[in-house]
Amino acid sequence: MRGLTLWNVMDRPTRGMSGRTKNSTIAANIARQQAFRSPTLENLLTEPGVQPANPKERRDIRRVLEHWVQHASSDDGIPALDNFDFASIKRDWSHRFLICTDQNAEDAAFLAYGATFAAQLGLPATVTVIVPLSRHLPERYQPLFATGCENAMTERLPARFSGAIEHHFTVELFRAVFLPIRLHPSWSKWLIFGSFNCRTVLATDQRGS
Repeated sequence: MRGLTLWNVMDRPTRGMSGRTKNSTIAANIARQQAFRSPTLENLLTEPGVQPANPKERRDIRRVLEHWVQHASSDDGIPALDNFDFASIKRDWSHRFLICTDQNAEDAAFLAYGATFAAQLGLPATVTVIVPLSRHLPERYQPLFATGCENAMTERLPARFSGAIEHHFTVELFRAVFLPIRLHPSWSKWLIFGSFNCRTVLATDQRGS
């Protein structure tokens, strides 16, 4: 999709690298994934790209990650729905969203989201019916959410993205984090909890973000 730039800290490209460089990159990614199996807020926040430039974004990304880490399982680092406390954040969903999905990203659907999130993406103010994301999200953001859900679910790690989308005569700068929550050990469906923010700038202002 033209103008769409995605960056995921766990999925750096290796195509075109020399054998030694490629192996070193793979080894570094494996080491990073092993470290995240017992996640702490410190190692999540010190990964490149996780600190947004906007202070409000930074606070929300930090709080979302902190809440997720607090509920991480001691076995594999993935929070389980039974132990995840949504009640304490029920009034704090501004940029946040909750998605239910399985291996088929086309079946992913919003269960809840905040007012600011809805306004930024032109969604209904609240979730009133469970329908696929493709029927709600603007087309330019569908690849981001499909990839974010897939990576969080398959890697079982936080999936974080930062990039820009050209839209008409402007550029939308976005940041997002997708966090997996296990529904049941034997179920194929997962919950994806996350935060998303974007702002629009003139195309010539993109470097000043």
